[in-house]
Amino acid sequence: MFNFLSPSSNPQHLARSFLWLGRIGLILQMILGFIPLLVVVAYVLSQSAPRATGGFSFGLWLAIASLIILIFSIYWCFRYTQIAKKLRKVETRPSKSQVIRNLQLGLLANIVILIITVIIALVRVGELTFKLLTIPQGATVIAPNQISPTLATRGALITPSNMIAIQAMLNVIAAGLIGVIIALLLIYQVGKQP
Repeated sequence: MFNFLSPSSNPQHLARSFLWLGRIGLILQMILGFIPLLVVVAYVLSQSAPRATGGFSFGLWLAIASLIILIFSIYWCFRYTQIAKKLRKVETRPSKSQVIRNLQLGLLANIVILIITVIIALVRVGELTFKLLTIPQGATVIAPNQISPTLATRGALITPSNMIAIQAMLNVIAAGLIGVIIALLLIYQVGKQP
């Protein structure tokens, strides 16, 4: 098995690290980013008239920004594989400072993903917790096929779409964390190079 934590002065070893970690990040971030992308696209398309209701909420804009940065991060993991190809050849080998700058940009993008998504998750989970706290203790709320909820239960139910949204946020956080770990491992290996 290939050990990513054992630094070597061999540029071929560094190129192999970039290739493997770039591929791992690319695949995992694509898998984890699929559900959040579907959730946001479905939500945007389900809004029949966002202009009539005052446009999209600030939270939705943050979610869209987070997904755009995630797409950039997925591309950046692909770019790591391209850097690996350049590192293998002496004539195309980039300088150490250029490689570190690329890694720092990838790290920064993933940290921004984490910050934005954690803020969204804190607000969303706080709203759902408040909804749960508005239900009287010991109360049972049954509302099958209810089109217009009564005043007592309006907004007090947590729907499956709420849980899907939370799962999507966790996926984005996991994708950002993977990007951070990969960037840090590569920065560590590049830093050990002469």
